[in-house]
Amino acid sequence: MNLEQEIISGYEVSAKMKRVWAMELDMVSRFIEVCKQYNLTYYIMGGTLLGAVRHKGFIPWDNDIDLAMPRKDFDKLLEIGPNSFDSPLFFQTPVTEQGRFFCTYVKIRDERGTAASSVEYEQGINCGLFIDVFCLDEVPDGLWSRRLYYRWLNEIAKMQRFCFGKALSKGILNSIKYGLQQSVYRLVYHSPDAAQLFRIYQKVAGRYAGKGTKNVEHLAFGHHENFVWERRDWSNSVMLDFEYLKLTAPCGYDAVLRKQYGDYMRIPDDKSTHDYFEFDPDVAYKDFFSKDDKL
Repeated sequence: MNLEQEIISGYEVSAKMKRVWAMELDMVSRFIEVCKQYNLTYYIMGGTLLGAVRHKGFIPWDNDIDLAMPRKDFDKLLEIGPNSFDSPLFFQTPVTEQGRFFCTYVKIRDERGTAASSVEYEQGINCGLFIDVFCLDEVPDGLWSRRLYYRWLNEIAKMQRFCFGKALSKGILNSIKYGLQQSVYRLVYHSPDAAQLFRIYQKVAGRYAGKGTKNVEHLAFGHHENFVWERRDWSNSVMLDFEYLKLTAPCGYDAVLRKQYGDYMRIPDDKSTHDYFEFDPDVAYKDFFSKDDKL
């Protein structure tokens, strides 16, 4: 892989970002080894799938890698993951992370680099460079059963926000309102810890696994129509070039990308992504955030 500064699709990719990419590809290689060892299915998705199709590698202005797994494979990864990624890699979920951390998917981190905001670091969590692994869940076919399903997941998201989050709204009245809502949720749900809430989310999200429903959805950030795809588009796989690797993509990648991005071969005007993160492949996150000028 060329690690020198380069102009790709009219965008200047720095040598530093090339080194970020290289570390992320190393993590993907290790992830694939684990998948082969345990016979797990994975796919590239999101910006990584788009990059493979449009650029045969990273989107020039992208800075992470997105992977997806069917529910049964994702659940197996949650079981074996903590013991399958040795230091400097870290298998990060609310179950394995000791800090104040909640998310609904898996991050695989490389502690030799940095990819986070100072807010995340202040939460006491691992902030190494990362790749994301999401779950593809079957969603109910019926209109009302689907609405109930989404409502249930939304309630869990509220639990997360009120049990572990901080008030983002400004003003005394908004802060008081948030505090009251937080108190109610903590009382009703007995202040579940992040690991407990993560397990609840996975159980609810996966309740239709194996039902043979028409659609699957990436639900890590709640329900979004452009993340709902026909299950047949993920029923088989093809191999696509991604930098120096060949990665597994869904057989219906054209339909998947059109649903998510529309005219996905068009180069967009907005080339920002993850601007709120600090990315550094050369400094371990503990050292990076200990600098006075970064806090």
